[in-house]
Amino acid sequence: MLSKRVTFFFILLFVVLYSNHLYSQKSDKNLVEIETLIDSARNNNYKIENRFLYARKAIKLSKLTKSDSIILNSNRVLSYLFLVNQDSDSLYRINKLNVKIASKLKDSLKVAFANHNLGYYFDLKKKNDSAYYHYYQARKIYAFLKERYNESDVLLNMANIQETERDYIGSEINAIRAIEITSSQQNSNDKNYKLWSLNNLIGIVSSQVNRFDKSIEYHNKALQYAEKIKDSDYDYLKWYSKINIATLYRRKKDFDKSIEILKPLINKYSLKEKDSSSYVSVFSNIAYNSFLNGSRDFKEIENDFISALKIASKIEDKVEIMNTNLFLAEFYLKMNKKDLAKRHINYGLEAAKNLRSNQDLLNALVLKSKIEEGIQSKKYLYEHIRLSDSLVLAERSIRNKFARIEFETDEIIQENIQISKQRLWLIITSIALLVTLFFLYIIKNQREKNKELQIERQQQEANQEIYNLLLTQQDKIDEVKNLEKNRISKDIHDGVLGKLFGVRLSLDSLNMSNTSEAVKKRGNYIAELKNIEEEIRKVSHELNSDFIQQSGYLNIVKTLVDTQMTAYGIGYSFDTDSNINWELLNNKIKIHVYRILQETMQNIYKHAKANKVDIVFVLDNNDLILNISDNGVGFDIQKAKKGIGLKNIDSRIQEINGKLAIDTRKEQGTTININVPAFNK
Repeated sequence: MLSKRVTFFFILLFVVLYSNHLYSQKSDKNLVEIETLIDSARNNNYKIENRFLYARKAIKLSKLTKSDSIILNSNRVLSYLFLVNQDSDSLYRINKLNVKIASKLKDSLKVAFANHNLGYYFDLKKKNDSAYYHYYQARKIYAFLKERYNESDVLLNMANIQETERDYIGSEINAIRAIEITSSQQNSNDKNYKLWSLNNLIGIVSSQVNRFDKSIEYHNKALQYAEKIKDSDYDYLKWYSKINIATLYRRKKDFDKSIEILKPLINKYSLKEKDSSSYVSVFSNIAYNSFLNGSRDFKEIENDFISALKIASKIEDKVEIMNTNLFLAEFYLKMNKKDLAKRHINYGLEAAKNLRSNQDLLNALVLKSKIEEGIQSKKYLYEHIRLSDSLVLAERSIRNKFARIEFETDEIIQENIQISKQRLWLIITSIALLVTLFFLYIIKNQREKNKELQIERQQQEANQEIYNLLLTQQDKIDEVKNLEKNRISKDIHDGVLGKLFGVRLSLDSLNMSNTSEAVKKRGNYIAELKNIEEEIRKVSHELNSDFIQQSGYLNIVKTLVDTQMTAYGIGYSFDTDSNINWELLNNKIKIHVYRILQETMQNIYKHAKANKVDIVFVLDNNDLILNISDNGVGFDIQKAKKGIGLKNIDSRIQEINGKLAIDTRKEQGTTININVPAFNK
């Protein structure tokens, strides 16, 4: 039996290990395929539509692994493709999902990446509050993880948003932070481009608050970084910086210096071909500087302005269309051509409103008030004052708004940390409480089981004592019966038989009469007396035998079965092999068989829900066999837990060197077979 179990165990172990091996092989194969698909999706040599197919297939396979980290890696590749393809809505959806997965995995860096992408999405949508919030979330994590390159990128984006929203102080602070971080990085075109962007931004911010010298200083720094970039595709950066520097000198009224910087650019063929907008800006600014510098060649200046406006309109450059119209309006006002001045100021004013270029709008309103007369002039002047005041208030509000976003973000982070701590303590406390309750339940349950076991044992001891008393009583009854039988036997033998014997002798003596009638009668009497004598001898012999004694134990068992089955309301049949000599059965075996039968009937009553029980005692090759069958609900031997009853039965069978076999199935009843080597072979 043990060898069969061991064999089954090893077979089961082999099946489990082999299944795990197959699953592991399949998982490894999937991982290799996912990595291959991700590499293909990242490969710039493939068409973008094919790269999307690879990325989506990688995500599909990743989901089969049910591994969040693998799914996240595949999602990030698709996110990158959405970024390349400028599919902003899809970029938003996948990065919202990535934030959730990365947060669940507690992968801070990938949480930052996802927030970075979400900031970019809101930046494209011109939703500056949301963009700034997500950039700031990413920046906090980058700073903590010392991801300096990414941190400087996010700071640049935050500074650009602040400049757009006129939070000039905040923009400058973040730009300077980004410069400090970027300057420590290894020299590369990317580093120089970023430093150009940051210095250019500080230059723009400084010019907005009329700090022209500082603005020129930073634009010159930007120009130095642009010149370090060894790539002709970045030549436009140098042109931008020079145009910005020239514009600042114009605003400082150093028109000659401004023209000196711009003139070399107008002759650059590459500028006109590669960057028409910059070319228009240079062209119109030279004309505007000449006009402001007091040049008397009005026709040439007018022609230059009109040429610049035509080119700007042709390339649909709204900024240069606005600037050139404003230049022409100021030029025609100076020339006292108010109708032309009005026409161009109206174009310029409308363009400034559409572009939401507040500084140009303020300048346009002042110019409009100069062109108009009377009430109309005052109307535009008041509008200028109102707009200027509202911009100042908005600037303060916006400055506070970004500070509030940072404060609230930090506050939310601290609250989340606090909530996480509280949640951790709550979990620990709950676990401790559950463990305590579990142990209390186990202790209580064990005590109840011990109490139940103690009661059961006491009951068994009491039943065994009662049974022993019954056996003792039965022995005494049998002893009295034997004494009475012996007495009756002696009385019959010594009394009745003696007298009959005497009568027989008397009759025998009368048999000397020779008459036929006397002889016949005497013969009949003698024969009759012989019959009586023989019958009395038979009775005496039966009374003196101990066959009645043989039925004592069996009667006790029958009484037990009848009493319990009647009390339980269960029908039964009881059959016993007549060849069993109960008196040869060891007293210990009798007691255990009696208790096993009693325990089995109790279990049938408690658990089987049976209405019929068959009990049979059989003698087989000198072994006593007890077979108990019921028509109850049965049970699953593999899943069933052994209760006290079955344990007691097992224990008793071992005591008498017996064997127990249980045959049961759900809804098909139960048969218990007990085999005891009871008689000497």
